[in-house]
Amino acid sequence: MRTFTLIASLLLLAACAHAPTTGIDAAMHAECGQQVGWQQVTTGDGDPLFVVRSAGAAASYAAMVHVAEEQAAKLCVEGYRVLDVEGSDQPQVDSLSPRFVLSSEVRFKVRCYEKDTSGNP
Repeated sequence: MRTFTLIASLLLLAACAHAPTTGIDAAMHAECGQQVGWQQVTTGDGDPLFVVRSAGAAASYAAMVHVAEEQAAKLCVEGYRVLDVEGSDQPQVDSLSPRFVLSSEVRFKVRCYEKDTSGNP
């Protein structure tokens, strides 16, 4: 039992070590007073929306779409259909000093395919 607990702890630690903590690949977090990273939002119709934000021109829109696609693939194991993709520069208020800063943002809305459980091929 003690060996199992040790192995489980090491596996959990290894999984956490590979998760990025900065940049657009990480979950939404603050970097230099700006929100950077990705987050999943559920829209009013129940479809997932992935928001990926970078600090200004720190990442290309193609890289941000790639992050959103990766997150959609993790969530939608049966696949997904893209409903909407938007990208633009968005102002943010720096919480540490009274100024506006510019960030780049991609909004990637998908509808997950559901596994057919009716038995039809």
